[in-house]
Amino acid sequence: MAHINEDKDSLKFAGDYNLDVCTIISYRKSPDQANELVRFNILPQVMSVSLVEDVTLQCITGEINVADAQDIRTILPLTGLERLELKFYTPGTSNDNRVDALEETSEPFYIYKIEKIRPSGGTGRQQVYRLHFTSREAYRNSITRVSKAFAGPVENGVAEILLDKKFLDSRKPFYVEETKTNAKYVIPNVKPFKAIQMLASQAISKNYKNANFLFYETIKGFNFRSIESLLALGGHTARPVVEKYHLQPANTRVGGNKDVTQDMRNVSAYSFEDPVNVIESLNNGLYASKMISHDAFNKTITETDFDYHGSFVDFFHTEHTEGGKSGIKFIHPYAHFDNTEKNLSEQPNAKLMTISDTDKLHNAYEKPPVRDIVQNAISQREQMSNFNLVMTVPGNTRVHAGDLISFALPLQKPVAPDEKQELNPYYSGRYLVLQVKHIVDNISKKHEMIMRCVKDAVSNPLPAESDNVTVKLQDHNNRQVVNVYEEDEQFIRNSTMDIDKSKTEILT
Repeated sequence: MAHINEDKDSLKFAGDYNLDVCTIISYRKSPDQANELVRFNILPQVMSVSLVEDVTLQCITGEINVADAQDIRTILPLTGLERLELKFYTPGTSNDNRVDALEETSEPFYIYKIEKIRPSGGTGRQQVYRLHFTSREAYRNSITRVSKAFAGPVENGVAEILLDKKFLDSRKPFYVEETKTNAKYVIPNVKPFKAIQMLASQAISKNYKNANFLFYETIKGFNFRSIESLLALGGHTARPVVEKYHLQPANTRVGGNKDVTQDMRNVSAYSFEDPVNVIESLNNGLYASKMISHDAFNKTITETDFDYHGSFVDFFHTEHTEGGKSGIKFIHPYAHFDNTEKNLSEQPNAKLMTISDTDKLHNAYEKPPVRDIVQNAISQREQMSNFNLVMTVPGNTRVHAGDLISFALPLQKPVAPDEKQELNPYYSGRYLVLQVKHIVDNISKKHEMIMRCVKDAVSNPLPAESDNVTVKLQDHNNRQVVNVYEEDEQFIRNSTMDIDKSKTEILT
């Protein structure tokens, strides 16, 4: 059942892959070899492997479906202390774009759960079941706690929690974005991932106004960086996409030779989830909010209004204008709502917050102003939950969570045979990859990816409307208040009259 590709650097077809290693390392020592652990190669038993990277998850997770005719789970046995060596990749990719969880090169995964054990059917004794695995750091997070004060740049504290042997003890590469935060924080005896989340909530980027820092793992290593740093380079230039996807039939060259590169970019299925949900976005603070902050040291109360349209140009988004920031490619049009003569972004009472923003808590260390963090962070997080694109594409280990891709979606309208198919002006364009799920099917010999992506700007500006009145309303003089008791009495009188009328008609 194992997939064998003799030329491991040559991509034969879209969805081609190399699955080289899938070995379980037991916690038991081998009786035949001193100081060696028992190892079991399950590659011949593997039906499928899935692996997930997600910018909202701290660690990689995955599953393996196994067809076991040797009762491996009992012989080893499988107890949740076993490690998993796994190596698979798209042919032709570089070493840092490969799932390479081997002892000699990186860190094996840990098998933390076994489920759905059942006979496979037929006359044999084969069983099928599912193994769940995750990174070693997830185990470390469950058995250690952080109770310590951190001073200075936030990223230094995150690096210590991730790399220190007392905490997560990670040996993987750590990609970090510098912050301009110089503060002192006391972590109150919480688990490492929670401690990192607390530090991330106070981080402000060095090169961006962005305050939304993410901590997540890809097959390259761990990342601590702002959302805006995923969208731009160096604080001044839009980041290029790593892959371009489109809808089209499988490409075939003249003579029957397939264009594998083009086929790798083909989208086999797609859907959009909640591209528009204005009520939820209003209540959650995407468009506007008001923050009342209290500084106990200076004895001041400050009100700060957030305006989505007004602040849009201050940040990089998925779409850009000639490599720079765009101030007009909003996902919500610049138009007045109803008869308010205001945009929804000019309604700060949509979300009201009160916070403590006391300064001078730790002498030389300056706490970042919360009003510079919270409102934009809330809006940007809410933007990340809208306009989600889910699509199925050929597997490619070169694409990771946190990357930018483009999607060319044709406008879904009839066209004449000689007419060029236009692209959708709003749904086509650049997307940020939030999640990548690799699915290696070792039976059909195919590698697919399901990607969840997001767009927080449109490729072509939505039509704007600045007229004071955009909705025709009825005359206000027609408004009235109806007393339900009076309405009930009228109903009873009418009913009585109808009954009397009926009796009269019968007698007549």
